[in-house]
Amino acid sequence: MTVRNTAALINVEANNFTLSDPSQLLLSLDDLAAHRGDGIFETVLVTYRDDATYIHNQALHFQRFIESARMLELPSPDPKLWEEALHATAKQYKELNPDAHTVSIRYTLSRGHDSDTTAHTPHGWVVTAPVPRPEPTEITVITLNSGLDSSIAESAPWLLRGAKTLSYATNQAAKRYALSNGADDALFHTTDGYALEGPNSTLILRMGDQLITPDPKIGILHGTTQRCIFENASSQGLLTQYSNVTLDDLGNAQGAWLVSSVRGCRPISTILSSTSGPATHIPVDHDLTEHMLQWVLSS
Repeated sequence: MTVRNTAALINVEANNFTLSDPSQLLLSLDDLAAHRGDGIFETVLVTYRDDATYIHNQALHFQRFIESARMLELPSPDPKLWEEALHATAKQYKELNPDAHTVSIRYTLSRGHDSDTTAHTPHGWVVTAPVPRPEPTEITVITLNSGLDSSIAESAPWLLRGAKTLSYATNQAAKRYALSNGADDALFHTTDGYALEGPNSTLILRMGDQLITPDPKIGILHGTTQRCIFENASSQGLLTQYSNVTLDDLGNAQGAWLVSSVRGCRPISTILSSTSGPATHIPVDHDLTEHMLQWVLSS
């Protein structure tokens, strides 16, 4: 069955949007988003059930979108405008694909065109992409050196650590490396031995009765799915903590997950080392994984 995607073009100056066909040419060839990666984005999971549309963790995503704009010195996005564009795009997607149960929607803010001779004029867009319902599939990850130490976010703010920018070539390369070396995904770490995040996901560990995630101050994205899980953890008698996580901590965990908006909560069963060290095996907590997934889908 052919899937028909939908899109909306956002005119930041005029504070309006227009629904568009994403299969048509919509992006100028001199757009700074395309050839400089100079812009920001977010991706949300949308589900359709009982004749209703649910955009999951919408507020958390938009809060991070605004923070990324601040870090890149872009104009602060108007929540009302972007929310209306998101809902209109999701609605049109369901109309064009009545059997759809899930879809991801990516919304992007570009600095504008490189040919602007005075000030750049930022603009944005919203576009859908079909995705399956998140499933808690066990994964193997490989640890990869980020080449950065744990103080880099504070000492070099121009690296934009913690902003969700369009510059994802390194993330894509890490995923390809992981797949070509027997893993399903990658986990970055600092040069001084602290775990960071996956190329498109946040790390969560279970240590006793605590769920622990690396502190975003170390220079990683503050995960929206992770925050949703932390908000609900007390219902299972669990405490939560932001803390620097060492690579040694991974082997002592009673559970570990890479979590993200679109792929949900994937339990890590095996961790490989890119330095040819021995594999680390981690227990998989299927019950907690299912609880996590339900928390995300209920958000």
